[in-house]
Amino acid sequence: MYPMYNVMLVDDEPIVKVALRTMIPWEELGYMICATASDGVEALTLVDKFNPHIIITDLKMPNMDGLQLIKELNNRGFAGKILVASNHGEYELVREALVLGAIDYMLKISMKTGDLIHLLEKSTKLIQEQLQSRQQQETQTQLLQHNLKSVKNALLKDYFTDPYYDVQQLDQHDAISFAFSESSCYLFYVTFEQNNATQNERQNHISVSFIENIILDILETVDQLEIIQLESNGLLLLISCDTLDDHQIIRTDFIQRVIRLIKMYISITPTIVFSDPVRGYAEAKRTLERCKESLQIQFYNEITIIDPKDVHLKDTLDFEDVHDFSTQLIQNWKLSGVEAVNQATQQFLDICKSKQINPAETKKFIVNCLHYLPLCDAHLIVEDPKLLKTYIENIASSKRTTDVLSIMELVFQLFSHQKQQILTTHNRDVKQAIDYINTHYQKKLTLSLIAKHVNLSENYLSRIFKEEVGQSIIHYINTVKMEKAAELILKGNPYIKEISTQIGIHDQFYFTRLFKKHFGVNPSEYKNHVQATLGSGN
Repeated sequence: MYPMYNVMLVDDEPIVKVALRTMIPWEELGYMICATASDGVEALTLVDKFNPHIIITDLKMPNMDGLQLIKELNNRGFAGKILVASNHGEYELVREALVLGAIDYMLKISMKTGDLIHLLEKSTKLIQEQLQSRQQQETQTQLLQHNLKSVKNALLKDYFTDPYYDVQQLDQHDAISFAFSESSCYLFYVTFEQNNATQNERQNHISVSFIENIILDILETVDQLEIIQLESNGLLLLISCDTLDDHQIIRTDFIQRVIRLIKMYISITPTIVFSDPVRGYAEAKRTLERCKESLQIQFYNEITIIDPKDVHLKDTLDFEDVHDFSTQLIQNWKLSGVEAVNQATQQFLDICKSKQINPAETKKFIVNCLHYLPLCDAHLIVEDPKLLKTYIENIASSKRTTDVLSIMELVFQLFSHQKQQILTTHNRDVKQAIDYINTHYQKKLTLSLIAKHVNLSENYLSRIFKEEVGQSIIHYINTVKMEKAAELILKGNPYIKEISTQIGIHDQFYFTRLFKKHFGVNPSEYKNHVQATLGSGN
């Protein structure tokens, strides 16, 4: 089936137009005479209405002749083809018509059917070639624009992710237009927290084009918009302030609509951090870093919209001490089990949340405590040290406080304690002896003194204490004194003689021997040993 081409006949002689109409089977050949005119003026009024592909025009006509018509068609950007019909002796006019852009001519007096068909086919071939060339040009233009867009996005990604990429380097690319070099825009950082099960499946859908379509759903335009994929699950949106203002859309409303559409399409809830208006890419880069920092608050809160102005993370945790908190955890565990550990940890995390402590510092503190536990209680037994190390590493990389609590429960399930029987003993006399030792460890304690306090003979007290506790009463006394000494050392007391006196041992050298036997290092080395151990756990 032939494509149909519109043909307009322009001639002041009706007989010529009639002759042209009857010379060939126009429609069978794929042509339709859409209009006829008697001069150039009338022809021009019909061109816009009928949009002819081919115009066959006489050269000599009243009001506006063929040459004037061709000139005016050229001025109007007429894309069709022009054939001229001439009489004998009009060779100069024909030549000028060809110069002006007519593709060929025919002599009225000797016009034949085959000649007319040939000229029409010549015209349609040129039209097809022109159309094909235009399509190729449009394709090349689109490809160039796509390539420029890809290059632009790559440059912006490098700029926003490389701390050494200076904004002046963007200005070196003259062929690329950057929308916000000077103008103001709103900044939105969109991030997706994906689990391993869904990441590979959905990652390709969380792309620049996907977000661009989301924006189109909301704004019906993507003018004055730049979307940069910074990471596989993180995108930066820069939207002209005028774009949102012209649509009378409040930023938080815009964010909520974006989140709703993303959840609807891919069932993933993003987190979006937004900023006040920024001007230029240098300010946008600084603001992006602030937005990323504020994302850390999600460690404490399951939130999807974050305003950095509400986030003021503190890098100093000064309301708790590693030694005291570790001791509290062990005491809670020995008294009430893992549940009490989680309660204490939850209270600690709640305080960190209220004070907006940097999550990195919060996790670092807990990691230090876990490394310190065996140091503050020599009788703490770790059933699987390798697994404990893994759990501690998991806390350091945890995303939420709920993760920390779950891991803490697993950690304390790895612990056992040699003195646990002390706390579960039902012997009233042994409990009384233990309470006396813990209260009077600063004194010089003897078996005789303790036996007298509980009104038992020394032999009987020694026997039942060993049965209940699993160690001799003298060994227990020394353990309490050494742990109290270690506590004093960590709190900053540097004088060995003073420490030994405070725990009721007046022989400094005897104290040093007991301490080294208990902890494996001399008292003077203990604090550095603990700090080195904590440092290795950071």
